[in-house]
Amino acid sequence: MTTKAQVQGLGQFDRWGFTLEHPDDHVLSLMHEGERIAIFSQLGATPESIQEECARHLHTIHHSYQNIENGY
Repeated sequence: MTTKAQVQGLGQFDRWGFTLEHPDDHVLSLMHEGERIAIFSQLGATPESIQEECARHLHTIHHSYQNIENGY
């Protein structure tokens, strides 16, 4: 279940398969469809830094699929 704090941290990205996990008191893991894509310090993580990483991940995936379709 996604908490209110997670939704605030993820913003619109919670609808695109992103989740946050708290493996311990110091680390925050950003997950996309079950794959860990980033790790943050819980003290240093901000909604902006989390959402920036989500956007970067989606951009990378989009370009990877485009390259495959174009034969690169």
